[in-house]
Amino acid sequence: MTKESTIRAELEAAGLRAAAIDRGGKKNYAELLSRALAMRLSSALRPHFRGVLPNEDGSGQESRVRSAKGFKRLDVNYSTPELGLGLGVSIKTINFPDARSGRYTKNYTRVDAELRAEASDYHERQPYAVMVAIVFLPIDSCDDGGRGAPSSFGQAVQVFRFRANRRRPSDQSMLFEKVYIGLYATEPAERFGDVGFFDVTTAPPRNGRPALLGFEHMVRGIVEVYDERNRPSFVWADAEPEPLSLPLDVSEE
Repeated sequence: MTKESTIRAELEAAGLRAAAIDRGGKKNYAELLSRALAMRLSSALRPHFRGVLPNEDGSGQESRVRSAKGFKRLDVNYSTPELGLGLGVSIKTINFPDARSGRYTKNYTRVDAELRAEASDYHERQPYAVMVAIVFLPIDSCDDGGRGAPSSFGQAVQVFRFRANRRRPSDQSMLFEKVYIGLYATEPAERFGDVGFFDVTTAPPRNGRPALLGFEHMVRGIVEVYDERNRPSFVWADAEPEPLSLPLDVSEE
């Protein structure tokens, strides 16, 4: 992994994972990690989206955005007076396996319900908004399958794929334009903090570890899906693509 494909600093900012042993500790760890990840992602998106929140100084965390059900808070928010909400990113982290099963699947239903509500509330009010979800899982979630069951990671792709692939503003409001799973290493032997991303619309292995996108590649995918909605290009057979423009009105000729 490249330096850009590690979240070591963000994991360290959340505190010691091993020390989060009770429900309150795990909740606090998850909140701190989500905030640190939002900062990291907004910094990567800022060259493409001027004014994206949170700010470089840490202000603007969980900024308020108007939805169909009043104001809600969004992890990463790019809004303008012209667009309203242009791009929103929801970050979810599932950091600990279930003590009984040893798998990460226990909270999938809850996270999916949260994502469904977020996508619906924002899109119902602002159907042209581009919404992206990133669900972070430890990479050992790829290794816990067996006895006919897919790994926790494989099951995550099954669950969250149904929340992805909103192509047009007229598509179902409960969908996100993109959903990624971020797989990160928690052990020093695996280079603690190394992270890669998986687009849930692609086919995962039933068990084992998939090929992953680097952090920069994932960011580029977010920019591309935003551009498809807001800055579409026209592709020529014999020339470079160019921004799509409306035909001139006859009265303007």
